[in-house]
Amino acid sequence: MRKSLLLSLVIMLMLAVSACGQAQTSSSKQKDGEGKSKSTIRVVTTAGGYPFGVVNPKNNEYEGFMYEIINELGKRVDMNVEMKTADWSALIPSLQSGKADVIVDGMYITDERKKVINFTEPVFGYGEGLIVQEGDKSIKSLEDLDGKTVGVQIGTSFKEMVEEKTKGIKVEIKTYQTQADILKDIENKRLDAALADGPSFTYIKSKNPNMKFQVINEYKPSLFGKIGIGVALDNKELVEKLNPAIEEMKQDGSLKAIYKKWGVDWDFN
Repeated sequence: MRKSLLLSLVIMLMLAVSACGQAQTSSSKQKDGEGKSKSTIRVVTTAGGYPFGVVNPKNNEYEGFMYEIINELGKRVDMNVEMKTADWSALIPSLQSGKADVIVDGMYITDERKKVINFTEPVFGYGEGLIVQEGDKSIKSLEDLDGKTVGVQIGTSFKEMVEEKTKGIKVEIKTYQTQADILKDIENKRLDAALADGPSFTYIKSKNPNMKFQVINEYKPSLFGKIGIGVALDNKELVEKLNPAIEEMKQDGSLKAIYKKWGVDWDFN
């Protein structure tokens, strides 16, 4: 009798626990269904430098004009934005492997890259900049690099451009993962010069005038290009969603407002 009563109580308790669990799961699903659930744009970026974008070490937040652009686009297409960093050489593979949905960086739209990824309409355009050691007055152009060591970021178009433009003279080209490493070697006089995104050099120098490098203002860029948001080849739907939002930002002035905030500009008209 006692065994039977005990067994009945155990069964009733199990049923009660089971019923509570079912009610909780049902409530959670219902809440998710009633909430404003959004799709997420998974962004991969190098966070390589201002003004394009960095991770602020003080608050661990992403800052830069390219990040403001993608966040504004996310709002306009009603999608959340999730950021993560990777080396430059890993950006395109991240799209191809499905680890990320978009690339947000200073990546030129080129015919070669369009063979492996899609791009949205351009959101910015710029050329390369040339910097040298502080006080160096001998280098004003690529032709002045004879016998010099120049640094470029790995995976960018600048290495091939320097090789092409300096045929016939002796130039040692060193490649780096980040612009920060390039600037460190310029300041420590391990490099004579460096080529990278023009807006990055001018922004960094304007914010850190005591850094021991100088931007060559007389330098004329050889490799001007436009950049867009990189998207996987098989995700044309996302491109078609982002492009109208980009056009809206151009027309309503919000894109120019972001440029102005970060000390850059581009005439997209």
